[in-house]
Amino acid sequence: MVTMLHFLRSQRPARASVSTMVAHCRATSGTSCHGFWLGHSAYRYSGAKVFDRYSQGDDAMPHDLTFSNTHQDLAARDEDYVLGWRFEPRIIFERGEGTQLFDVDGNAYYDMSSGMMSLTLGHAHPELVDTIKSMAERFTHQSSWYSNPWAIEFAELLATTLPGELKMTNFAVTGSEANEIAMRMALGATDRFDICSMVRGLHGGSLAAESVTSVGGARRRGLGPLTMPARSNCIVPAFYYRAPVEDRDQWDEISLKMTEELIEYTTSQEVAALMLEPIAVPGGMIVPSERWLRGIREIADRWDALLVFDECQLAPARTGKFWAFEHFGVVPDIVTFGKGLTAGFANCGTVTTPEIAEKTRGTKGLPWAGTYPQDPLPCAVGLTQLKVILRENLVEKAALEGTFVGKRLNEVQNKHNCVGDVRGMGLYRMLDIVTDRESKEPDAEMAERIRYHALEEGLLLIAVKNYVRFCPPLIASHEELDDMIGRLDAAIAKAELGLDIGTNLSASSSLATNSIT
Repeated sequence: MVTMLHFLRSQRPARASVSTMVAHCRATSGTSCHGFWLGHSAYRYSGAKVFDRYSQGDDAMPHDLTFSNTHQDLAARDEDYVLGWRFEPRIIFERGEGTQLFDVDGNAYYDMSSGMMSLTLGHAHPELVDTIKSMAERFTHQSSWYSNPWAIEFAELLATTLPGELKMTNFAVTGSEANEIAMRMALGATDRFDICSMVRGLHGGSLAAESVTSVGGARRRGLGPLTMPARSNCIVPAFYYRAPVEDRDQWDEISLKMTEELIEYTTSQEVAALMLEPIAVPGGMIVPSERWLRGIREIADRWDALLVFDECQLAPARTGKFWAFEHFGVVPDIVTFGKGLTAGFANCGTVTTPEIAEKTRGTKGLPWAGTYPQDPLPCAVGLTQLKVILRENLVEKAALEGTFVGKRLNEVQNKHNCVGDVRGMGLYRMLDIVTDRESKEPDAEMAERIRYHALEEGLLLIAVKNYVRFCPPLIASHEELDDMIGRLDAAIAKAELGLDIGTNLSASSSLATNSIT
């Protein structure tokens, strides 16, 4: 079945092919665009290149979003048989290399979300490919009643990146599962009931994790009777951009006082844990002050509650520290990991102290052991990736390049009235899209238009609600980062023109469900 969207696509001129892109690169730079290694300071990182046109000040080269009959057929079948979130137009990808993805027609796009924030080393990193091939031939799965060298070595090496006694890992398959394990640990260690989470926080899509999630939209619609009752979304975030007062110190004081009052009046006062992301990513890339996060630690201590940090969308290295909480000088009792430490495989987990681990052993269903956690193949891939991150010093790279990226994105903000704010740390940034800077009114439709025009510029973005993410693989070169920002600048300029683009953007999941991830 060919949809109206497919018909509209067929009416537009053909888009530039990869061979055209390569020819352009060779003509302008004298080198091949694919499969090379770039040296930069002490780092090495691989990746194909699209065009370096914006960083060099060249004129934009238009990319019309039209697709082959094969591509359109796959998109239609995807709509008919696969239930999932989709942006419009539906693009079907078949290959990734370095910082790029390639659709089934061979068109290249910078992957600006690193998959789902999971591909720290980009696509098809040679060391990860070698590990995958080796483990596929050797050992892929086992009973969770037993262990394997790769799970042990991964947990051991991960512990070296953490402060204090945080060294006991309970493996999980997803970040949602890791956060549910953290909640079980808190309940078991304290023998209390309430989990206090942060407004605008996101901890996953399973029922218990959804209960402590409060980013709005359609995520909880219809789940009311099923979600966990003993919880309270009562931590008031340090969201300075839309705070009712301009002084950050004053808002820290107000929000911390409100948080403590809400704990007192909205919970059973049997508080097991305060649970939050050190930097709330899906809720708006909310970067708190050190004072604020220390205040949260103090509140947890006053209530004899554990402090749980959800780093599933933050670690490793992306913010310029291995763990985002290191920026604030606050150490949690439990920390969860996922996405960026998985290399795209199911290798998430929950880390705590030996003392808490022993307190919870044999209660609340702990240790958690499903069918797939700590399987040898994903643990081996995670171990290889972790070694590369530490060996190549990608923490320092993210910090150094993050300074450059922050400066360039601020320049983009100053050019466009629809970019109200740019927030984040290191190589993890978010643009807050507004109707105008004075009102700060969120503009989700403009964010979606920016995402669409970014496709024309060879950028694959995540734009949900009024937030546009900048989250490239950490292997991206300085030149690629500059090129990405130039393309983003051009996409925003196009979006501001408000032209008829011939595509029903309201059908995109980000607008159709008003959800967030």
